[in-house]
Amino acid sequence: MKGKGVSGGALTVINAIATGFGSAFGIGLETAAEVTLLDEAGVTLHVNGQEADAGFAAGLLAGFKQAFPDAEFSGADVSTASNIPQSKGLKSSSAAANAILSAAADAAGISADPLELVRIGAKASIACGVSVTGAFDDASACMLGGLVFTDNKNMQLLEHRKMPEEYAVVIHLPDGEIPTLAFPKAEFAKRGAEVSAAFETARAGDVFAALYANGRCVGESIGVGTVVADRALAAGAAAAGISGTGPATGILVLKEHLASFLEIFEERNCIITTIRNP
Repeated sequence: MKGKGVSGGALTVINAIATGFGSAFGIGLETAAEVTLLDEAGVTLHVNGQEADAGFAAGLLAGFKQAFPDAEFSGADVSTASNIPQSKGLKSSSAAANAILSAAADAAGISADPLELVRIGAKASIACGVSVTGAFDDASACMLGGLVFTDNKNMQLLEHRKMPEEYAVVIHLPDGEIPTLAFPKAEFAKRGAEVSAAFETARAGDVFAALYANGRCVGESIGVGTVVADRALAAGAAAAGISGTGPATGILVLKEHLASFLEIFEERNCIITTIRNP
């Protein structure tokens, strides 16, 4: 039994680690997965053609089997292909989880609610130590596209909207990585009131201001500040802020101004993609 699944990536508006409430929106980067369900025990994983540790994939499939006991399999061969950089705050783990679970459902012939798959992935992310909160906000945005607001503690989708599509997405990728579990949670928690206020600002409609405010809190916590975001705004961006636990900065630029923005911004380590709505 073989199945395929795809999930987009996402950028953060509000990091849920401080308060349990998060927000993110879908972007055009993606991860594709192929899963072959087997009668024999054991899970193998290949990522972009290279053999990789299958612990997280095995945890995802264990959660899938628990949720769907009629899916009869003992093991699986899993392969993923992705253009989402890892450990940069761009939801590579959430996208992989979504894609693998979607492929497993396809292989098993199960028509699953997308948010049920997101919850399975979020629980497995916590159990496997991949995520602090389960990243329900990130995974929801990756799976559904558009802008989501979530209660991560209860894994509930509070609101789902479309993002304005007249903006291009520019992602600045600095050197270095910040694995989620290395993020200074206690330091970030000190800024919980500011993050909570930014969440309310975003829900009230000013997503761009909230994105910057959240990014400032993340940047101060990891010791990099808002240098890249400030430079992007000075170059004509409409919004900018550190995504996830960093260090990547997500930047929104009106499509008609993209060429002039890139000329002024003068950063080579950038990915250009799109907003992905439902």
